[in-house]
Amino acid sequence: MLQTVLAFAAEKLPRVYGATFPSSFALYVFNPDLLAGWNGPLRDYEKKYIPEKYQQLPVLGGWYGKGMIPDREILLKSHLDVAFLLTGDRAQSDDIVTAFEQMKIPLITTRSVTMEDNISMFRYLGKTFRQEKRGNTLADYGQKSLDKVARMLKGLPKNRRVRVYMAQDADGLATTCDQSTRSKAIWLAGGKNVHQCPHEMRESITQISFEQIMNYDPDVILVNHPALQKRFFRENRWKALRAVHEGHVYFVPHEPFSWLDRPASFMRFIGIQWLATKLHPDLCQIDMTEETKQFIRLFFKSDLSPEATRKILNP
Repeated sequence: MLQTVLAFAAEKLPRVYGATFPSSFALYVFNPDLLAGWNGPLRDYEKKYIPEKYQQLPVLGGWYGKGMIPDREILLKSHLDVAFLLTGDRAQSDDIVTAFEQMKIPLITTRSVTMEDNISMFRYLGKTFRQEKRGNTLADYGQKSLDKVARMLKGLPKNRRVRVYMAQDADGLATTCDQSTRSKAIWLAGGKNVHQCPHEMRESITQISFEQIMNYDPDVILVNHPALQKRFFRENRWKALRAVHEGHVYFVPHEPFSWLDRPASFMRFIGIQWLATKLHPDLCQIDMTEETKQFIRLFFKSDLSPEATRKILNP
């Protein structure tokens, strides 16, 4: 099957379907001309970074939250050459692999859970589609971002780790667990997720009560949903928290795609740099305006104006 893909790549670009949103996002920044379609309609703030010709790609559906799956008839009629899947949750990945076997559509997969996986993923795409320069360029940026933050935080004592609550969903009462792979970005940026879960639930997005957040008394609150960002300071209950009183509430940038989670993707390469400057501004002195412009230029081939850069960093 891999030889089939390579044969396509040697003669013409294949039509590649990303089975999940992170898979499609990765394909797009690697080479948008590979992408056969989107998993769902693009949001207005995403369209700003995507040229019109790619906005017009068809919506083919995909596998994502709450049991959503694509219409197999649509996929079969789309004349796909190959499908691409970034694997994470084993049960979901197994179901997707089975579906493509049944449809007889070739499928290539690579693991994508950690940021190290994302680095390997870009190198894999480069080799698979014979565009190694592009794959290595994106992977090298990811490695340099990890190395930069690690160097700045080297020797950070345990008692200086900032206790972080990640407010997910529109009400802010969903969050990730401290030992989850999703929380790794917080740890790498010098923080510690306050929400502890039983081992068997560590990869879950869990619902909690506001009283539990008050009991955690986090040093920092990260708001990771655009709808909550718009009304966070208008909701009186949040004003009871120390992090709010002290001005340590940060809205996670979400353009073009979320910088940290939902979905967790290669965007974490820029996300951990941003977060490290918020949690440890004395140690991590990164010019995020210039870094953001560089990242968008490299991954999305778009040049940002100063105003656009400010809007990204201050959602």
